[in-house]
Amino acid sequence: MFLFYRLLLAHVIADFPLQTKQIFNIKMNTEWGVILHTLIVLIFSILFTFPYLENLKVIAVLLIIFLSHTVIDKLKQKHSKKADTPNLKIFLLDQVLHLSIIAVLTFNFTEKILLTSPFNNVFIDYLIHLYNNDIFIISLIGYIITVFFIPILLIYIKEEDVPFKPQKLNKQKIIKIKIPANKIVDKFYRLFLTLSAQYLDEQWTIVIFILFVVVSLISYQVSPERIEKVYNLKRIINTSLAIFMGVILKIV
Repeated sequence: MFLFYRLLLAHVIADFPLQTKQIFNIKMNTEWGVILHTLIVLIFSILFTFPYLENLKVIAVLLIIFLSHTVIDKLKQKHSKKADTPNLKIFLLDQVLHLSIIAVLTFNFTEKILLTSPFNNVFIDYLIHLYNNDIFIISLIGYIITVFFIPILLIYIKEEDVPFKPQKLNKQKIIKIKIPANKIVDKFYRLFLTLSAQYLDEQWTIVIFILFVVVSLISYQVSPERIEKVYNLKRIINTSLAIFMGVILKIV
């Protein structure tokens, strides 16, 4: 599993935080954009499998991952151009195919090759220690999924307002604030929830979840004519998935 974890980390880094809006637009709207993206996948795959590069089988694995990722994303690109709206099934199928290929190709690689350093440098030694640590690699994969993968899932969820009758609202409960749509704050929010669920006792995890659900019932006033919910269904799902990822990492 040592090799699988590092190739999986390379995949999630290249497919989520490094697939920026600019890279995604180039990928979807140009003939060579997919190659640009899959080259990033290949580069990180090479970086994270550096101790194995003397093995020709591993080099073959990296090339197969690069080629298969290119073909899958090309097919996805063609389908996306035909479809009017984003398709959750296609997105999930895309990810399942990528991960399945990595899993199948690394199934027989049981050898664990630890990275060593010829330099006597504390910082480099610390980085090498992190690279050799399976738990850190798995946790890092989980954090990236929390911060970057969850909001992509939320894109496919139809956002609907909770049924609400303003005339029955107690005016004392109106909070005259506006919740900013700050994506950076939102990323830290999900990461905080995952870390809380990972390191706190179970009862506190439940308390955190209940508190954020209760917050969804609070209303705030955007303008004298407009009253909205602070958190909608997406926010509750956002919270649930982030906490769920923390619970999974805690089990690991």
